[in-house]
Amino acid sequence: MSASYYTRIEQGAVAASPTVLDAIAGALNLDQEDRAQMHRLSRAESPRLLADGPEALAENLQLVLRIIRETPVGVLGRSMNLLGWNRLAHAVFADHLPFEAPWAGPTALNWARQLFLDAAHRRRFADWEMVAQDIVGRLRASQAHYPNDQQIQAVVKDLLAASPEFARLWNAHPVRERSMGAVQLNHPRFGTLHLRDTVLRTAEDDHQMLIVFHAEPGSETEQKLHAISQSLIQG
Repeated sequence: MSASYYTRIEQGAVAASPTVLDAIAGALNLDQEDRAQMHRLSRAESPRLLADGPEALAENLQLVLRIIRETPVGVLGRSMNLLGWNRLAHAVFADHLPFEAPWAGPTALNWARQLFLDAAHRRRFADWEMVAQDIVGRLRASQAHYPNDQQIQAVVKDLLAASPEFARLWNAHPVRERSMGAVQLNHPRFGTLHLRDTVLRTAEDDHQMLIVFHAEPGSETEQKLHAISQSLIQG
């Protein structure tokens, strides 16, 4: 491939074939997610159309949050606003905040802001750097899908100004849409919790992520989650 042809691809003047894109990804040593992002961007899709106004938790996902009790579950919007959670997710991840915080306003609780600007929230994650990279990668991917979204732009602008650590990770251009994998929490009341995350999207509301945190069957963490959920039900 000539340098001039590569430059034209970068400028969007020509559409590269999947084979050419794979060759470029290989030369750049891109991982699976960065490779997928390159293919998405190369298709030059029109920006996704969104309803005017702030995000609101989809009714079907609100029902899911009410039904699931023994597993921490939350819903993130396209700008990483926490749109809702169940009682167990609140107890495990952020019981220093009011349970009603996600419903207090359209931008009342943003998960990216919490990770970088809330010291109490940050201390809860044993591997904060990994979690921070994950949320920045999700925000990057969301911005690629919705390049004109003002809520995303506002979150990025605020964090770039307030957190050098966010700026460092953001400028590394991470991309993530898959589940993160293992998460270890150091909870001030419940001790160490080992969880795995699963990210789900519905066909009706694919810009809202339902994130389920589950423990290994029979593990100490599963027993702790059961005990915590029972205390919340009884309380």
